[in-house]
Amino acid sequence: DAPDEFLKNRVMNLPESVVAGTHNTEEGLMRRLAEFRAVNTEDETVMNYFDELEIHPDHIDITQDKARKMTKTVEQIKKLMGAPRNYGPTPEELAEMERIETEKRLEKERKEREEREKRDAEEAAERQRREQEWRIRLTEVKRQEQELLENQSIPLRNYLMKHVMPTLAQGLIECCKMRPDDPVDYLAEYLFKNNPQID
Repeated sequence: DAPDEFLKNRVMNLPESVVAGTHNTEEGLMRRLAEFRAVNTEDETVMNYFDELEIHPDHIDITQDKARKMTKTVEQIKKLMGAPRNYGPTPEELAEMERIETEKRLEKERKEREEREKRDAEEAAERQRREQEWRIRLTEVKRQEQELLENQSIPLRNYLMKHVMPTLAQGLIECCKMRPDDPVDYLAEYLFKNNPQID
């Protein structure tokens, strides 16, 4: 219900970026305004239509709002109609969406847990296999070392059995028979006296 001059000034003050490519020009406004005035005569207006239905609309005078974004007018409308809101889902739909989301989350957690358990089991089996392989290799290394030591000790054992053990065994037997106060000195003296290389 604003005057034609107010509407014309408002359209003329719109930025060029908003007007470009639209019908919000002076000619377009005047054409649409003339069509509106022709259809909405004094007896056939939107206000009369609501009055006949006993619906009494609130009248807002937008000519008093000089702000470009009509902030005062918007605030008045918000007081009458409430804050703007989207047509979102109903509480039942929200509950169903939450249930589905919970099921998806639980299914995802279950799959992750199963994959983690499978991975842990595979890692444990691989670790056990490597430990078994390491034990086998360690046993083989010890066996080879033992064989090497035995092979290296054969000449030494032969030497001891041929040149040392006969005289040493006889000396130990004599030491046991005599039971001297200093058996080490007695054995040393015996070996010195009975050294076959000296003879």
